[in-house]
Amino acid sequence: MKSIWGPEAMAATEHTGNGNGKDVLLKIRGLSAGYGKIPVLHDLDFEVRPGETVGILGHNGMGKTTLLKTLMGYIRPAGGRIAFDGEDITALPPFERSRAGIGYVPQGRGIFPDLTAHENLRMALIGTDEGPIDRILEEIPRLERLLDRRGGSLSGGEQQLLALARCLAGEPRLALLDEPTEGIQPSIIKEMAVLLRQLVKARGLTVLLVEQNLDFIAQLSDRVLILQKGRITGEVKGSEIHSAAIIEEFAGFGAGRRLSGPGTAQPMMPRPATTAVPLPQAQRPAPIQMQGGLVSGLSTSLPLQRPRPSAVHPPPASASTDPARTSYMTVKRPTESQLRDIVAEFGMAMSDDTLRTYLSLMEGTIQAYDTVDALPDFLPPVDYPRTPGYRPQPAENPLNAWYVKAEVRGAPRGPLSGKKVVLKDNVCLAGVPMMNGASTLEGYVPDVDATVVTRILDAGGTIVGKAHCEYFCLSGGSHTNATGPVHNPWKMGYSAGGSSSGCGALVGAGEVEMAIGGDQGGSIRMPGSLCGIYGMKPTHGLVPYSGIMPIEITIDHTGPMTRTVADNALLLEVIAGEDGLDPRQYAPKVDKYTAALGRGVKGMRIGVVKESFAVPGMQDDVVQKVRAAAELYRQLGAQVEEVSVPMHSLGTAIWTPIALEGLTDLMMNGNGFGTNWKGLYVTSLLDAHANWRSRADELSDSLKISMFIGQYFLKHYRGHYYAKAQNLARQLRLAYDAALDRCDLLLMPTLPMKAQPLPPPGSGPELVIQRAFEILPNTAPFDTTGHPAMTVPCGLSEGLPIGVMLIGKHWNEATIYQAAHAFEQADDWRNM
Repeated sequence: MKSIWGPEAMAATEHTGNGNGKDVLLKIRGLSAGYGKIPVLHDLDFEVRPGETVGILGHNGMGKTTLLKTLMGYIRPAGGRIAFDGEDITALPPFERSRAGIGYVPQGRGIFPDLTAHENLRMALIGTDEGPIDRILEEIPRLERLLDRRGGSLSGGEQQLLALARCLAGEPRLALLDEPTEGIQPSIIKEMAVLLRQLVKARGLTVLLVEQNLDFIAQLSDRVLILQKGRITGEVKGSEIHSAAIIEEFAGFGAGRRLSGPGTAQPMMPRPATTAVPLPQAQRPAPIQMQGGLVSGLSTSLPLQRPRPSAVHPPPASASTDPARTSYMTVKRPTESQLRDIVAEFGMAMSDDTLRTYLSLMEGTIQAYDTVDALPDFLPPVDYPRTPGYRPQPAENPLNAWYVKAEVRGAPRGPLSGKKVVLKDNVCLAGVPMMNGASTLEGYVPDVDATVVTRILDAGGTIVGKAHCEYFCLSGGSHTNATGPVHNPWKMGYSAGGSSSGCGALVGAGEVEMAIGGDQGGSIRMPGSLCGIYGMKPTHGLVPYSGIMPIEITIDHTGPMTRTVADNALLLEVIAGEDGLDPRQYAPKVDKYTAALGRGVKGMRIGVVKESFAVPGMQDDVVQKVRAAAELYRQLGAQVEEVSVPMHSLGTAIWTPIALEGLTDLMMNGNGFGTNWKGLYVTSLLDAHANWRSRADELSDSLKISMFIGQYFLKHYRGHYYAKAQNLARQLRLAYDAALDRCDLLLMPTLPMKAQPLPPPGSGPELVIQRAFEILPNTAPFDTTGHPAMTVPCGLSEGLPIGVMLIGKHWNEATIYQAAHAFEQADDWRNM
């Protein structure tokens, strides 16, 4: 191998034919550049020929991005020349280089977040002819469905495709690509590699590719230049590109020694061959055919080897293989500045020399991350064909309750055959968009089905779409969704309740029979009560939460929302039970809930909780309807008496630190999943949700105040009150259990009030926050204790529904259904 610095290589790269250099598209001579007085690039010499893909490989801080910015004209060289197609462009500004035929995809993509994808593409056109955009859409069909979306709402992979397409809109001959795989999930990286190879072939495109991902750069490059500390230290080409040993020699990893000078490769230790080991069939991720996608599916055979020797976790002495090529440089290494920040965050002080020592010692351990990064994720298989669906227009969505209408048909037979089910939009449905009410997540498309989705489809149900919910589910009102408020089906302009607002509205309006809601503070029962439907929050852990975006593990619940008690019991039968993927589940006890229907309530003991009528905001007509419901139970043969649970009045206060500190730590700081539990982590959702930090001003007022309080107490009180509230939650559970020892069920108003008017557009945070949290004092305590609780419609007042709530012992949903069904069958609740 010859260094490009050597005289033979220099002579070989000089054109001696017609003298105009036309067979060299880009020629760099003596290029130096930096930032102010800080030099970064030092006397670079290299060339790129037409149709060639040349990779630039190096760690962070080596000057790769600076090189591309200098070539594009954003940084003025301190010395040297740049020639493009035989013309000196050293002094040209960026727009003239673009017109000359150079395209640029910057690191971080650089798209305009407030412009649509189509507008982003038009910005790159040299004239008014949109022919180049039509060509791009033929080459990248996935973009066509994204044209009307704002750039900032797209997922990371979609943004990268848009940035590449915008580069192509100028019809360049040379494309400068700066780390296109950064922040992109592995499956999308594979698609992008295929796409780029196709584009290079179809367009005759020349590419200068800057990367740290060795596998990606090796797949695409004809040759690779190694950039170290602003200098090109070597060139790898031909079959050597696919040799981990050669790359290691130049990049300075492991046993291979670095070059001591240009063109002076040192001998390396021999390396055993890599063996490809097929994954067991049960571990093979099932391919998902995504609508309009590029390619799909993952390899089921890959090298499985030990990581390289680690300073922290050395491998067993018996291990005899080294890592595969794909384990190198897939994870970015920390810079000195980044490690210095981490040291400071831990309250430590460290000299520069010591810091560099730690950086060196960390390399072996970080290579274990390379190995993990190279492996395909292990996710549940996705069955049943589906399409992405569509966003209904206002005429088809008058309540703004739908996010996406789609149809996923389940098994041909089963207990849910013929039933239509809508999902709260925090439930993953693979291939169908999910935004969880939040602008910061808009554009995300899950790659897995939640366990409840699989069980519904296996039972023969048909999933008909996703229902809007509140902004990351942080509101008991229906006014915080990023697309606008959800309206009550009984009265436009009034709250449908939250956070499962769209589910409540669609079931209440009769558009669907069944819905899957979520409940952390009452979010199944609040919209259930306000929309006049049946909403069951099961015992904590009865229904697996796997594949649903978490808020706080100890209060996360999911359950059925339906028009009838029978449908509610049937849907719970289908979705209940352990799945082995959810840490919330601890030996759940499943029952045949439909068997409880029709048994009546004669002899059943029902305790009316005295303190539940004294919560703030309680309305007289709510009290009247709920007490009338208790009286009807007495007439049906139940033994009804008032009971006192003094600690009920403290329930919301105990819930508050758990909910606010917990959601701040897990859902926001922990990107939705956090750590320290076993089960299903939806890594694509974690990566997409992490984007909230760059758009935090868009978060809802109700979420912001929750985060402010949560972060304050986590930071300044060390999580003390979260811990104490969890201890008190056990005491609160015992208080309810004591009452349930004397009674079969407890009864109380679901909410203190009927549906309230939606805050007018432009309302300040005072009203927005009030409407978000004013109705949960009776619902939130049972998220804290985990008791099953169901709202049952019990009357109308001023044309708006009122609900009564039934609470049972842990795992005793059947008794709740027995009582709810007896009440439902006694009379039409709308006439009560």
